[in-house]
Amino acid sequence: DARLTLYRHRATGAEFLAFVPDILQNGPGSSGGNLRNSGDEDGGYDPKPDKVFGVAFRTKPESSTGVPHILEHSVLCGSQKYPSRDPFAYLLKGSLQTFLNAMTYPDRTVYPVASRNRADFRNLMDVYLDAVFHPRAVEDEGWWVLRQEGWRYDVADSDDDPNNNDDDGNEGEWTATSPGERVPFVYKGVVYSEMKGAYSDPEDYMDRVTQSLLFPDNAYFYDSGGDPAVIPTLTREEFVAFYKKYYHPTNARLFVAGDESDVYHALSAADHYMTPMGYNPESRKDSVISYQQRKFSKPLSQRKPFAVAPSDDGNESSEGFMLCITWLLNTQPLSPMMELAWVVLDELLLGKSTSPLDKILRDSGLGEELIGGGLDNELLQSTFAVGMRGVKNREDIGTLEELILNTLHDLDSNGFTEDDIASSLNTIEFSLREGGGGLRGMEVFLGALTKWNYDLSPKDALVYEDALKELKDEIERTGSNTFQQMIRDFLLTNNHRVILELYPSTTLEAEKLQDEKIQAKRAQSKMNDKEYENVIEEGKTLKKLQAEEESSEVIASNPRLSISDIDKSPIEYPIEVEEDAFGSGIRLITHEVASSGIAYVNFGMDVSMIPYEDIELFPALISLMNEAGTSDMSDSEFRNYIGKVSGGVDASLQIISVKPTGWDDESKVLPGVNMLTMLFVGGKCTSDKISDLFDIFQKVLEDIDFENSHDIVRNALKSKLSSTKSSIASRGHSFVNTRIRGRYSVRNYVDEKLYGVTRLPDLSALLDSFESDWSGFVHRLTNMRKAILNANRDGMLLDITGDGVVLDGAMESAKVFLMDRLPLDVGKKPPPTPDFRSVPHPWIDAARKDMNAKDAVQDEGIVVSTQVAYVGQGGRIYDVGEKVSGSTSVVSHYLTTGYMWDTVRAKMGAYGAYSSFSSSDGVVTLYTYRDPNSPDDTLKAFDGAADDILTATSSALIQDNNAAITTAVIGTIGSLDGSAKSAESAGWTALIRWLRGESAKSRQRWRDEVLNTKVDDFTDF
Repeated sequence: DARLTLYRHRATGAEFLAFVPDILQNGPGSSGGNLRNSGDEDGGYDPKPDKVFGVAFRTKPESSTGVPHILEHSVLCGSQKYPSRDPFAYLLKGSLQTFLNAMTYPDRTVYPVASRNRADFRNLMDVYLDAVFHPRAVEDEGWWVLRQEGWRYDVADSDDDPNNNDDDGNEGEWTATSPGERVPFVYKGVVYSEMKGAYSDPEDYMDRVTQSLLFPDNAYFYDSGGDPAVIPTLTREEFVAFYKKYYHPTNARLFVAGDESDVYHALSAADHYMTPMGYNPESRKDSVISYQQRKFSKPLSQRKPFAVAPSDDGNESSEGFMLCITWLLNTQPLSPMMELAWVVLDELLLGKSTSPLDKILRDSGLGEELIGGGLDNELLQSTFAVGMRGVKNREDIGTLEELILNTLHDLDSNGFTEDDIASSLNTIEFSLREGGGGLRGMEVFLGALTKWNYDLSPKDALVYEDALKELKDEIERTGSNTFQQMIRDFLLTNNHRVILELYPSTTLEAEKLQDEKIQAKRAQSKMNDKEYENVIEEGKTLKKLQAEEESSEVIASNPRLSISDIDKSPIEYPIEVEEDAFGSGIRLITHEVASSGIAYVNFGMDVSMIPYEDIELFPALISLMNEAGTSDMSDSEFRNYIGKVSGGVDASLQIISVKPTGWDDESKVLPGVNMLTMLFVGGKCTSDKISDLFDIFQKVLEDIDFENSHDIVRNALKSKLSSTKSSIASRGHSFVNTRIRGRYSVRNYVDEKLYGVTRLPDLSALLDSFESDWSGFVHRLTNMRKAILNANRDGMLLDITGDGVVLDGAMESAKVFLMDRLPLDVGKKPPPTPDFRSVPHPWIDAARKDMNAKDAVQDEGIVVSTQVAYVGQGGRIYDVGEKVSGSTSVVSHYLTTGYMWDTVRAKMGAYGAYSSFSSSDGVVTLYTYRDPNSPDDTLKAFDGAADDILTATSSALIQDNNAAITTAVIGTIGSLDGSAKSAESAGWTALIRWLRGESAKSRQRWRDEVLNTKVDDFTDF
């Protein structure tokens, strides 16, 4: 469905890949260069994918200082043509980008951008080209970038300093009180903070240690992201030398996805930058990644500690141990057929809850959750990893290792069933053919690099038809033997594997912090007085530079869009609603969009009749719907059947805020008591399998075997409990935001209860409940299912997305499903489903009592084992019923990309700093991600946010004809519109908008308010 062209740049040898989808081969998009036609009858929906550009360099690490990672951050901090301190941040503030980032892999650094707007896309392209080929960071004038983005010495916090009375203008820092006295140093830096967080995440740490052990002889031995203990050894000379060695066009791979004019423009722009740099074959030669040979005579076993917090009673943690076995698979390129065979084998082993290796490990009860991730084929050499976390007893580690190997031996001997293979093969084939959405070009670019980065053809990573046919032929000829031989050759007889055990330590975090202090103290002790003073002065100069306002000339150098570049109308997605479809009493909702012959189907049911005290059962119910068997099919048989005829079926709970009846199209803070609670079963299939998909829906809804699914429930709940604990330590910022919002709205508290920190004790109690009384648990689930299915049909809906042919072909099967396959109302006719726009949801009263008891409005700290923090502060600033203007989203965007970025990220070293405001609850939150600072210091910084906005209203926001406001408006519109949606996402978005009661008129009003934001709106906020 696209044309792929590989170019070579004559002057430098750089390679350039162009991807032009068929949908764009007839020329440019709509007038003005925007790929969205705002005048069509669907209110602007256009499936044309986003324009994508990217540059990648093969960057071979030579140490674990993290220099590839630090450079990835640093080159975006100003360049020859765009000398602003942070053009990247400026683009975040005021572009229509749909993707703007950079990524460091173990052997490459990638700089991709995307936009739907042609003018914006060309701006992004030029900024990135200038950044990677002419960065200020490697020039003398950019000395400060390494210190900000990488690492630096900073003055230690003064909490324990008896000489600091906070009256000296240096609040929060140690101060010298006598000549010659030195103040202690600490390490700071954005990447340094990021990697401290990464090394605090046990699974992330396990992956990094395993990679180093598995690859002792090639570049993967080193951590390209940076080891926090090694990062402070990076010198500026090494930093600059690494850039000069690898950031040359000869070592570059460039990419563009768009129409013909985008390709021509990208080729011309790249030529302009690269030609003067000439040909440098050494940069490409020196970056070659060599193969690690299989050299272990026996598997390599290692034990390492990971940090955990003591239990609440002060005793040792109950976190448990972790074990993962990782194999090095290939020592030379695999054939395309074998590459694909490994993807299918990965699906066979671990792809479903019923896959043999997955199921046996879960059912063993040895651990709480699978880890490892199976196949990793993004680098030169592929690996396969599997293990478990939450292993309670040390003696079970050996048992778990033995179980993994015995299971593989059994599969080698007995193989897989025909249904296993057919299901897994169809699942992989469906995902290959389905493709992506608006960011399809990004998928193509990143996918191509898995071959292209190693001087292989990018086509090998993208074109699969021949390999698929060859694999199917091989399976037809040998059956399961293909996969049995792979297990034998690549896993069982392969000693080049790492067996890594992590054991919990309640003292490790303190030990690491102490080591960090000792490292900084030792470094300072080696400094003479002049070197020490230079560090102090450099720190002061950096802070002064960060605090300085940039000149109007520098600011003006950043590329700008104007309001005229923006579509004035919001994007609307097609939707048709038919009440009482076919006389069934159920709504039929359809969305006609291009879908390549695939139907996306969702069936939703109101679950408001379930008592509040029983909503704790939803995780168990949904897990059974997604994993268990039926009355006449085992779990393996049923899940294989699903895999053979569809692209997947999944149940989920959706909680949707709705506007109260009588509220107009203006945006107001909702009362937090009006909401829909719906259980959805969703699936996708080709149009010829739609009847089979509805047959699956019927079985999932009414025929799941609860009685014989004890282990499935246990495994699912243990896994959810384990993953939630892990997520709190690695993604604490999202839990902070959810928990704060849960204190100001009952509706939000339901989210906190189901998905937040409050979920932990509920899941633990649920595990205890079902273990002590399984029959009673099954009885509760059965009654729950009956109540949902026997409810009034006016609370149900069927939603189908697809092209015209798909929708026409689905109608007969939809009629049969709604009229004949769904259980009919039996006995007394159920009462009508309440209109929750007019009345509060029945969970509200009980949830309010629960909220007041468990999530009162109070300050709190949650202890997790991590070297960084996640700090949040928030509250309600708009009352219920108060009108909220679209301008509030502009101010919130300005706050995130301005004050929070400049102060908390750049100056204070937090890896992420955000502002979030929701018009539906009136709550604003400020929060950080991987924050190295003490919470007090971060909270003090938060306290300056409002003053910063007020100061800006009389300075920065009104300069240059309110240019800063225009920039914030454009960035906000970019966030509103986002990337072009896939057919599936377009249909789902339209459905959720309709269920919420949002109108096109209200979306237009919000957009108009965004576009008309004034300086007074900032003051009001």
